[in-house]
Parts: sequence; structure tokens; C-alpha cells
Amino acid sequence: MTGIRAIVFDLDGTLVDSVRAHVEAWLDALRMLGIGKAREEVEPLMGLPALKIAEVLCGGCAEALAALKNRLFVEKYIARVSLYPDANVVAGLGIGKAVVTSSSGHVAREVLKRVGLAQHFAVVVGGDEVARGKPDPEPLIRACSMLGVDPRETAVVGDSQYDVEMAIRGGATPICVSRGRRCPDGAITVRSLWELRDLL
Repeated sequence: MTGIRAIVFDLDGTLVDSVRAHVEAWLDALRMLGIGKAREEVEPLMGLPALKIAEVLCGGCAEALAALKNRLFVEKYIARVSLYPDANVVAGLGIGKAVVTSSSGHVAREVLKRVGLAQHFAVVVGGDEVARGKPDPEPLIRACSMLGVDPRETAVVGDSQYDVEMAIRGGATPICVSRGRRCPDGAITVRSLWELRDLL
């Protein structure tokens, strides 16, 4: 790839193994509010902004549910988050780097601190820090603006359809880290972040 001046990374499922921890935090929050939902109802929503997930799960109590989930995640479930071994390649990438996530900005920054990556990302855009989260391109456009680059000079690295769609709609290059799963159509597929390093 030529002309890439920055990389926007997804967080959950791309840099850190955290999806199960997020699901458990949602289920815990739902139980505490007396809402009965099965794991199978929560898992497919991962990748959407937290408030959107909360709206799907409980409608009118969305803000309270999302706030409770975020608090529980930081207090109880963040300890279950682990860094993917290949995520350390970000330290050696000599171009602009940002994290754009559907998680809240506060949760994302706490996760990055916990796994030792915070110092590599001057820019973090959380799903609650934009009017429209993934797959809308607004978070990508904001991150690029903060990095001082054009989205067309940017690669988006993620693991979900939401990441790929955000990249395409924003004019960036979509790259999917498969980690053994099938990647969405329209993305350059790499099996690991080590392969990403070889692409750049």
C-alpha cells in the first residue's frame, strides 16, 4: 500500500481480546436492572456503540443501562481483557495512529492503559464522543482531523463489518484482521497484525 499516512485501529477484537468481558458486563448490568436477556441476544450486538446496544436491549432505560454496564466493566471485567500478542506491532509503526471504538471513550482509555498501549495513541475516539458511531464515518473523520490527515490517506484496521463499512463510507482503506474468522467483503484481509506491518 502506498500513500498511507495514518492507521485508525478498532480496539475490541482487534488490539485486545475483550468481547467476552463486554458481553458479561452487559449481562450483569441487565440482571441488576431486572431485565432478562440471553447471551445469544447480546453477542450479535457487539461492535455497535454502547448506547445503541442499550437501546436495543432495553429501550427507555438505555442511558441508565449503558452507564451501569460501563461502570461494571471498569470495576469488575476489565481484568479479563488481554492484549493480543501481535498488537505490540503498533509500537513500531512510524505513522499516525488512533483508536476508534464503539466502546465509551473512558472505557477505551482505561483498557489501553491496562494493556500498556496508551502511550502509542494520542487520539482515541469513543462511541459516546460522536453523534453517530460506527458504521457511520463520523468517528473516522474526527480521528483523521485530530491526526491532521485525510481519510483517503488512512487505513482502518478492524475485525467487523462495522469497521469495514465505516472505512468505505469515509474514503479510507479497510483492512480486516481475520484471527481465523471470515472477514467482510470489501476489505483487505490479514490473518494477524504482523501481516499488517508487512503491508505498510
